[in-house]
Amino acid sequence: MIRIAICDDENVFVSQVENILLGLCKDENINIDIDVFYSGDTLAKEILEGIRYDIIYLDIQMANGDGIGTANKIRNVDENVIFIFISGYDKYMIELFNLDVFSFIRKPIDRGLFCKVFLQAHRKICNRNHYFIFHYKSQEFKILFKDIFYFESRGRHIVVHVRNEDDIIFNDKLSEVEKRIDNGKNPFLRIHQSYLVNYHMIKMRTRTEVALLNGERLPISDDRQKGFGKAYGKLLRSEINV
Repeated sequence: MIRIAICDDENVFVSQVENILLGLCKDENINIDIDVFYSGDTLAKEILEGIRYDIIYLDIQMANGDGIGTANKIRNVDENVIFIFISGYDKYMIELFNLDVFSFIRKPIDRGLFCKVFLQAHRKICNRNHYFIFHYKSQEFKILFKDIFYFESRGRHIVVHVRNEDDIIFNDKLSEVEKRIDNGKNPFLRIHQSYLVNYHMIKMRTRTEVALLNGERLPISDDRQKGFGKAYGKLLRSEINV
Protein backbone atom coordinates (compact mmCIF):
# COMPACT_ATOMS: atom_id res chain seq x y z
CA MET A 1 0.00 0.00 0.00
CA ILE A 2 1.37 3.41 -1.04
CA ARG A 3 0.06 6.22 1.17
CA ILE A 4 -0.30 9.56 -0.64
CA ALA A 5 -1.22 13.07 0.52
CA ILE A 6 -2.33 15.83 -1.85
CA CYS A 7 -2.14 19.36 -0.44
CA ASP A 8 -3.43 22.37 -2.39
CA ASP A 9 -6.04 25.05 -1.80
CA GLU A 10 -7.48 24.69 -5.31
CA ASN A 11 -10.23 22.06 -5.39
CA VAL A 12 -10.00 21.63 -9.18
CA PHE A 13 -6.28 20.88 -9.00
CA VAL A 14 -6.74 18.41 -6.13
CA SER A 15 -9.43 16.54 -8.09
CA GLN A 16 -7.23 16.43 -11.19
CA VAL A 17 -4.25 14.94 -9.33
CA GLU A 18 -6.46 12.44 -7.49
CA ASN A 19 -8.14 11.28 -10.72
CA ILE A 20 -4.82 10.85 -12.53
CA LEU A 21 -3.42 8.81 -9.65
CA LEU A 22 -6.49 6.58 -9.36
CA GLY A 23 -6.55 5.88 -13.10
CA LEU A 24 -2.81 5.23 -13.35
CA CYS A 25 -2.67 2.95 -10.31
CA LYS A 26 -5.68 0.97 -11.49
CA ASP A 27 -3.91 0.34 -14.81
CA GLU A 28 -0.61 -0.55 -13.10
CA ASN A 29 -2.22 -2.63 -10.31
CA ILE A 30 -0.69 -0.43 -7.59
CA ASN A 31 -2.60 -0.24 -4.31
CA ILE A 32 -2.81 3.34 -3.00
CA ASP A 33 -4.57 5.27 -0.27
CA ILE A 34 -5.07 9.03 -0.82
CA ASP A 35 -5.74 11.76 1.74
CA VAL A 36 -6.56 15.31 0.65
CA PHE A 37 -5.61 18.52 2.48
CA TYR A 38 -6.48 22.09 1.56
CA SER A 39 -4.10 23.63 4.10
CA GLY A 40 -0.40 23.05 4.72
CA ASP A 41 -0.93 23.61 8.43
CA THR A 42 -3.53 20.83 8.57
CA LEU A 43 -1.21 18.42 6.75
CA ALA A 44 1.76 19.28 8.99
CA LYS A 45 -0.41 18.84 12.11
CA GLU A 46 -1.43 15.33 11.02
CA ILE A 47 2.18 14.32 10.42
CA LEU A 48 3.40 15.80 13.68
CA GLU A 49 0.77 13.64 15.38
CA GLY A 50 2.23 10.50 13.83
CA ILE A 51 0.57 9.99 10.43
CA ARG A 52 3.08 8.96 7.73
CA TYR A 53 2.91 9.16 3.94
CA ASP A 54 5.10 7.69 1.24
CA ILE A 55 4.47 10.56 -1.21
CA ILE A 56 3.24 14.12 -0.67
CA TYR A 57 2.08 16.29 -3.59
CA LEU A 58 2.39 19.85 -2.37
CA ASP A 59 1.65 23.24 -3.92
CA ILE A 60 4.27 25.90 -3.23
CA GLN A 61 1.91 28.86 -2.93
CA MET A 62 -1.35 28.55 -1.03
CA ALA A 63 -3.61 31.26 0.34
CA ASN A 64 -3.44 29.75 3.84
CA GLY A 65 0.27 28.93 4.09
CA ASP A 66 3.23 28.27 1.82
CA GLY A 67 4.25 24.75 0.79
CA ILE A 68 7.94 25.23 1.52
CA GLY A 69 7.29 26.10 5.16
CA THR A 70 5.01 23.07 5.45
CA ALA A 71 7.66 20.82 3.89
CA ASN A 72 10.31 22.08 6.31
CA LYS A 73 8.13 21.14 9.30
CA ILE A 74 7.44 17.70 7.85
CA ARG A 75 11.06 17.00 6.91
CA ASN A 76 12.10 17.62 10.53
CA VAL A 77 10.09 14.57 11.62
CA ASP A 78 10.10 12.40 8.48
CA GLU A 79 13.32 11.89 6.53
CA ASN A 80 11.86 9.38 4.10
CA VAL A 81 8.72 11.00 2.67
CA ILE A 82 8.95 11.83 -1.03
CA PHE A 83 8.00 15.43 -1.84
CA ILE A 84 6.68 16.23 -5.31
CA PHE A 85 6.01 19.95 -5.66
CA ILE A 86 3.54 21.21 -8.24
CA SER A 87 3.36 24.90 -9.04
CA GLY A 88 3.00 27.46 -11.78
CA TYR A 89 6.15 29.19 -10.52
CA ASP A 90 9.77 28.05 -10.72
CA LYS A 91 11.40 30.91 -8.78
CA TYR A 92 11.52 28.73 -5.65
CA MET A 93 13.75 26.03 -7.14
CA ILE A 94 16.82 26.87 -5.02
CA GLU A 95 14.81 26.57 -1.80
CA LEU A 96 13.46 23.20 -2.93
CA PHE A 97 16.94 21.71 -3.24
CA ASN A 98 17.44 22.16 0.51
CA LEU A 99 14.39 19.97 1.16
CA ASP A 100 15.59 16.95 -0.81
CA VAL A 101 12.63 17.28 -3.17
CA PHE A 102 12.07 14.30 -5.47
CA SER A 103 10.61 16.27 -8.37
CA PHE A 104 8.97 19.51 -9.46
CA ILE A 105 6.03 19.54 -11.88
CA ARG A 106 4.69 22.68 -13.49
CA LYS A 107 1.06 23.70 -13.70
CA PRO A 108 -0.87 23.08 -15.88
CA ILE A 109 -0.09 19.41 -15.42
CA ASP A 110 1.34 17.35 -18.26
CA ARG A 111 -0.29 13.95 -17.66
CA GLY A 112 2.53 11.98 -19.30
CA LEU A 113 5.21 13.67 -17.18
CA PHE A 114 3.09 13.34 -14.05
CA CYS A 115 2.70 9.57 -14.56
CA LYS A 116 6.40 9.12 -15.29
CA VAL A 117 7.39 10.93 -12.09
CA PHE A 118 4.93 8.89 -10.01
CA LEU A 119 6.25 5.58 -11.37
CA GLN A 120 9.82 6.69 -10.60
CA ALA A 121 8.77 7.56 -7.04
CA HIS A 122 6.95 4.24 -6.69
CA ARG A 123 10.06 2.36 -7.79
CA LYS A 124 12.18 4.26 -5.25
CA ILE A 125 9.74 3.34 -2.48
CA CYS A 126 9.76 -0.32 -3.52
CA ASN A 127 13.56 -0.41 -3.39
CA ARG A 128 13.73 0.76 0.21
CA ASN A 129 14.34 -1.61 3.09
CA HIS A 130 11.01 -3.20 3.98
CA TYR A 131 10.69 -6.24 6.19
CA PHE A 132 8.65 -9.42 6.34
CA ILE A 133 7.89 -9.96 10.02
CA PHE A 134 6.68 -13.21 11.57
CA HIS A 135 6.53 -14.96 14.94
CA TYR A 136 7.84 -18.43 15.68
CA LYS A 137 8.24 -20.17 19.06
CA SER A 138 7.49 -16.97 21.02
CA GLN A 139 10.10 -15.01 19.08
CA GLU A 140 9.68 -12.24 16.50
CA PHE A 141 11.78 -12.36 13.34
CA LYS A 142 12.19 -9.91 10.49
CA ILE A 143 13.71 -10.45 7.04
CA LEU A 144 14.41 -7.87 4.37
CA PHE A 145 11.97 -8.47 1.52
CA LYS A 146 14.68 -7.66 -1.02
CA ASP A 147 16.74 -10.61 0.29
CA ILE A 148 13.96 -13.19 -0.04
CA PHE A 149 14.11 -15.41 -3.13
CA TYR A 150 10.80 -17.14 -2.51
CA PHE A 151 8.40 -18.62 0.03
CA GLU A 152 7.80 -22.36 -0.20
CA SER A 153 4.92 -24.32 1.29
CA ARG A 154 5.82 -27.68 2.85
CA GLY A 155 2.81 -29.13 4.56
CA ARG A 156 2.01 -26.94 7.55
CA HIS A 157 5.32 -25.10 7.30
CA ILE A 158 6.59 -22.15 5.26
CA VAL A 159 10.21 -22.23 4.16
CA VAL A 160 11.74 -18.83 3.38
CA HIS A 161 14.66 -19.04 0.96
CA VAL A 162 16.92 -16.06 1.73
CA ARG A 163 20.03 -14.64 0.11
CA ASN A 164 23.27 -15.60 1.92
CA GLU A 165 21.40 -17.23 4.81
CA ASP A 166 20.11 -20.66 5.79
CA ASP A 167 16.48 -21.37 5.02
CA ILE A 168 14.06 -20.09 7.65
CA ILE A 169 11.01 -22.15 8.67
CA PHE A 170 7.82 -21.13 10.48
CA ASN A 171 4.22 -22.33 10.75
CA ASP A 172 1.67 -20.80 8.39
CA LYS A 173 -0.20 -21.27 5.13
CA LEU A 174 1.19 -19.86 1.90
CA SER A 175 -2.20 -18.34 1.11
CA GLU A 176 -2.02 -16.38 4.36
CA VAL A 177 1.50 -15.15 3.60
CA GLU A 178 0.30 -14.10 0.15
CA LYS A 179 -2.57 -12.09 1.66
CA ARG A 180 -0.23 -10.31 4.05
CA ILE A 181 2.13 -9.10 1.34
CA ASP A 182 -0.38 -8.65 -1.51
CA ASN A 183 -0.15 -5.18 -3.07
CA GLY A 184 2.77 -4.38 -0.83
CA LYS A 185 5.80 -2.34 -1.78
CA ASN A 186 7.73 -5.49 -2.76
CA PRO A 187 5.99 -7.57 -5.45
CA PHE A 188 5.75 -11.35 -4.97
CA LEU A 189 4.09 -13.57 -7.57
CA ARG A 190 2.33 -16.89 -6.99
CA ILE A 191 3.59 -19.31 -9.63
CA HIS A 192 2.50 -22.58 -8.05
CA GLN A 193 0.51 -23.95 -5.12
CA SER A 194 3.84 -24.30 -3.31
CA TYR A 195 5.80 -21.21 -4.46
CA LEU A 196 5.48 -17.44 -3.95
CA VAL A 197 8.39 -15.78 -5.74
CA ASN A 198 10.07 -12.37 -5.40
CA TYR A 199 9.63 -10.64 -8.76
CA HIS A 200 13.03 -8.93 -8.43
CA MET A 201 14.75 -12.31 -8.02
CA ILE A 202 13.52 -13.66 -11.36
CA LYS A 203 16.31 -13.74 -13.92
CA MET A 204 14.42 -15.48 -16.73
CA ARG A 205 11.04 -17.03 -17.35
CA THR A 206 9.43 -19.37 -19.84
CA ARG A 207 5.81 -20.43 -20.03
CA THR A 208 6.45 -23.32 -17.64
CA GLU A 209 9.23 -22.20 -15.26
CA VAL A 210 11.22 -19.32 -13.77
CA ALA A 211 14.98 -19.15 -13.25
CA LEU A 212 16.12 -17.19 -10.20
CA LEU A 213 19.27 -15.16 -9.63
CA ASN A 214 20.65 -17.91 -7.38
CA GLY A 215 20.41 -20.47 -10.21
CA GLU A 216 17.33 -22.28 -8.95
CA ARG A 217 14.52 -23.15 -11.35
CA LEU A 218 10.93 -23.39 -10.17
CA PRO A 219 7.92 -24.71 -12.10
CA ILE A 220 4.91 -22.59 -13.04
CA SER A 221 1.78 -24.72 -12.63
CA ASP A 222 -0.68 -24.90 -15.51
CA ASP A 223 -3.43 -23.09 -13.60
CA ARG A 224 -1.07 -20.22 -12.68
CA GLN A 225 0.50 -19.57 -16.09
CA LYS A 226 -2.03 -17.01 -17.33
CA GLY A 227 -2.27 -15.02 -14.10
CA PHE A 228 1.48 -15.06 -13.54
CA GLY A 229 2.21 -13.98 -17.12
CA LYS A 230 -0.19 -11.04 -16.87
CA ALA A 231 1.15 -9.85 -13.49
CA TYR A 232 4.80 -10.30 -14.53
CA GLY A 233 4.22 -8.42 -17.79
CA LYS A 234 2.66 -5.46 -15.97
CA LEU A 235 5.58 -5.18 -13.58
CA LEU A 236 8.07 -5.45 -16.41
CA ARG A 237 6.33 -2.78 -18.48
CA SER A 238 6.24 -0.39 -15.52
CA GLU A 239 10.03 -0.65 -15.22
CA ILE A 240 10.63 -0.18 -18.95
CA ASN A 241 8.36 2.90 -19.07
CA VAL A 242 10.07 4.66 -16.15
